[in-house]
This record gives sequence, C-alpha cells and structure tokens, in this order.
Amino acid sequence: MSQAGQINSASGPVPPEVPLQFTTDSGIAVPAANNLNVFGGIGATTSGSGSTLTITVTNEGFSWSEQNGSFAAAVQNGYFCNALLTATLPASGGLVIGNTIIIYVDTPQVVTVQANTGQSIQVGSNISVPGGVATSNTQGAILELIYKPSDSTWHTQSSLGVWAVT
Repeated sequence: MSQAGQINSASGPVPPEVPLQFTTDSGIAVPAANNLNVFGGIGATTSGSGSTLTITVTNEGFSWSEQNGSFAAAVQNGYFCNALLTATLPASGGLVIGNTIIIYVDTPQVVTVQANTGQSIQVGSNISVPGGVATSNTQGAILELIYKPSDSTWHTQSSLGVWAVT
C-alpha cells in the first residue's frame, strides 16, 4: 500500500498585499520595476531606511534676516532693512509664479527695492518701468511682493507706508 501525502508549498505566513499604486495630493504614483522614488522640494527633505520613509518639513515659513547694507534678495525670505540700502530682486530665470519676498523698512533712511533686468514692480496702481525701483523712507513701511512670470512683474500682495515707484 502506498502512502500519498499532502504537499504544502507554503513555507511561512502569506505576505500582506503590496500596493500597486499610491495616491498623493496631486496624482497617483505607480512604481516602475518595483521602485517608487520620493523626492523632497523647497522646505522638505526625504529619507528612507529599511521599511521607513521619512518626510521632514525643514521650513514652515519665511526665513527672516536683518540687512545693514545692499543685498541680493532671495525668494521666500523676509528682510528687516536697518540702513540706507538697495535690495535687488532675483533674476527671472528660475522664478515661478507665487515666489514671494517681504521688505520691512526699519530705518528712516531710504530703502530701495530694485527690479532685475526686464522686470517691473507694481505697488497699487503704480507700475515701474522695466528694471525700475520702489523706494520708501517711512520707518515701518512693508512691501510684500509676489512674482508673476507671464508679465515679469513683482505684484504687491500687501503694503504699508509710502512707496514711490519709478
């Protein structure tokens, strides 16, 4: 009499289901060749180890600095201007819609905001010539500028105090 046994091909617990797509805030990601790339961006970094993915927000707001001499302004930054100076706005290459810069005049001396080549500055209904300036010597004046690439203009989100535009 022959004995026939049951063959069990499983060597351990059945693995959980592996997702085939990942839903994000702005679309669906589908891994290629069993790999899904996760990249950071402005203000965020990513890292991975083993089965852990970490997304770290490194800057939840603007960086602020005090300036006592002329400087090149950078987007997503605010500046306390403490002396007679010129803040030069960044060149258009690499700027995207919504890039923002805030200038705070913390001196009774003239603070000049200089548009870069081909750019204009708009404060209220006043628009500078290309490469023009906005100036203020009103201590406490604020100028929050947002870039719009389609017209190469730094538009005012908000302002306080007196700003002359030329």
